[in-house]
Amino acid sequence: MINKLYLKNFKCFKENIFPLKRLNLFTGFNAAGKSTTLQSLLLPTQIKSCNSKLFLNLNGAKIKLGSTGDVLSRNADERNIEFLYEIDGIEKKIILDAGQRGKNSLEIKSNSTEAIYMSEYLSNLIYISAVRIGCQDVFPIPEDSNSIDVGECGQYAPWLFNQFSDFDIDPNKRHPDETSLNFRKQFNAWINDIFPNAQANTEIIERTPFVRLELKKNQFEEWVRPVNIGYGYSYAFPIIVAGLLAKQDQILIIDSPEAHLHPRGQSQIAQFLGKMANSGVQVIIETHSDHVLNGIRISASKNIINSQDINLLFFSQNNNNNKKQDIHYISNPMIDSSGNLSDWPDGFFDQYEQDLSILNGWN
Repeated sequence: MINKLYLKNFKCFKENIFPLKRLNLFTGFNAAGKSTTLQSLLLPTQIKSCNSKLFLNLNGAKIKLGSTGDVLSRNADERNIEFLYEIDGIEKKIILDAGQRGKNSLEIKSNSTEAIYMSEYLSNLIYISAVRIGCQDVFPIPEDSNSIDVGECGQYAPWLFNQFSDFDIDPNKRHPDETSLNFRKQFNAWINDIFPNAQANTEIIERTPFVRLELKKNQFEEWVRPVNIGYGYSYAFPIIVAGLLAKQDQILIIDSPEAHLHPRGQSQIAQFLGKMANSGVQVIIETHSDHVLNGIRISASKNIINSQDINLLFFSQNNNNNKKQDIHYISNPMIDSSGNLSDWPDGFFDQYEQDLSILNGWN
């Protein structure tokens, strides 16, 4: 498991350290560095070898960031970008040469063994972006049929659902109301917390590289196309599939799990992710939802996951109009076993109170 992340001269960060635990929630202001931090975990998967040298491709399969000027911090004192990852107490470093402008592939200057290690360690990372495939009738079959990656847009989730429907899941991921470990039954149990009585079904379309997805709202209805259920189910579908299939110590990153979900569903999906993290998956969530936060707090209070395994990072910045530098701050509120937070920094899910204060004439 990655315990710590250190970034230097990367995009908005001149130098910052980020603690990581089993379940991590990144939140805060827009353009304050949340996505940048996630990108530092995706980039090593794009390390390539060329003429006996190692390069990091800024525009690869996982992520596309542009060229040198897009990734080198404007506050940098030197033209190197540094990533350091601490894994179970052992540090691995990647230093990139950002000396030439306009480059979309940066040479790795640090120990090649450590860079290759990180590339391989993060190669099975599962990343689900905020922009997912919505209400489609058919979904692609991946070229690598042995992969358990649902895809950045969740596009391979129906295929994986089809392939693992008759398999058993890790007992530590079992829904409390479903005794069977069968993947399909467990999927239905967990999705029912978000969409009561809903079910899913998939079918491989013969002589094509596609899978058909069908949904229904309860057992008495006919199977219907996803468009007749709505975006919420389609957006939650790959998260549940990925969580149930992710292996011990595999990293699962989800951007905006709350997308298209009712507040109740947002809280429930956070509790689901708490359960997955407790099973041994390292979960990283980027969110703007107070309902997701509260779902994690409930996970702590119900002992779905130990509060000591939860990490909250709040990203903010102080725009300095007198200098070129913007100062970025990372706050780390602690959560106890009752779900209480140690502190509430300004801007940390306090907009509801601020708006009520205005509406009631208190401010």
